Amino acid sequence: MCKRELVANYWEGEPVMISERDRIAFREAVKQSNTNGVLFIARFAKNWVLERLASSFPIPSWRVNLHRLRGINIGKNVYIGYDVIFDRIHPEFITIEDYVEIGDRSIVSVHSRGSLLLRDAYPRETAKVRIERGAWIAPACILLQGVTIGEQSVIGTGAVVTKSIPPFSVAVGVPAKVIKVLNGEEEKDEAVH
Repeated sequence: MCKRELVANYWEGEPVMISERDRIAFREAVKQSNTNGVLFIARFAKNWVLERLASSFPIPSWRVNLHRLRGINIGKNVYIGYDVIFDRIHPEFITIEDYVEIGDRSIVSVHSRGSLLLRDAYPRETAKVRIERGAWIAPACILLQGVTIGEQSVIGTGAVVTKSIPPFSVAVGVPAKVIKVLNGEEEKDEAVH
């Protein structure tokens, strides 16, 4: 937006520095959250501050507690690494069961939508994400909306999970594919490291 457009928008009473894309995304998110705009902004701001604090807090159990305050359902003895990003709009759609470990810089998203020009083909969608008991998400993984990571499954570093992973499985790659089924015992595989 050029300087002239900013000044024109200001004099027309429109918010300065807020794009059409941001206005549309805001309206969609508010509508989907079944609340009013003021409450949505307050909740989003609270969750953003808590996420920023949790992202770099040096004590792992405090990172977990800060994410719980955002509304994420988190069990006991969970480890969440540094700079993990959980969905900012719908953190309450995420469930992390007991003994789960999530590596640094992973992302868990429960919503998606296309760009302004692709909204009709790819409308806003939300779906819950569940990480079951004892699963290990290695660093830099991305979990997309609607997936379940099965009990004691391992997701290898950098994997992008677009479909649910069954229990006791090792999945790697983009998109993530199961490469090994574990027998329920402690097993390690070089492909995960």
